[in-house]
Amino acid sequence: MKKLYAYESFEVSVEVKPVWQSSGGTKLSAPQGFIAIVQIKVAGAIFPMVAPIRLAAADRHPFATEAEALMSGYSAGQRIVDDTFSLFEPLGT
Repeated sequence: MKKLYAYESFEVSVEVKPVWQSSGGTKLSAPQGFIAIVQIKVAGAIFPMVAPIRLAAADRHPFATEAEALMSGYSAGQRIVDDTFSLFEPLGT
């Protein structure tokens, strides 16, 4: 699942990926949890401002649900914009 959010004059992209536990065989199993991959770019730009950031829950464990990973990724993206890019003003504004 991938969602794109507008925040300030940036785009925060959050992609949620499942974490699979190795079963050692051919048996299919449910995912162990989910991680969030966050990218930030200026609205309308092609390339992201920073490298993708991979997020997990506390103690490096995966998030329990896709919704938890998605909202945690968006929240982290907002904090990065506020803390890192608050003085940045995109060209043309």
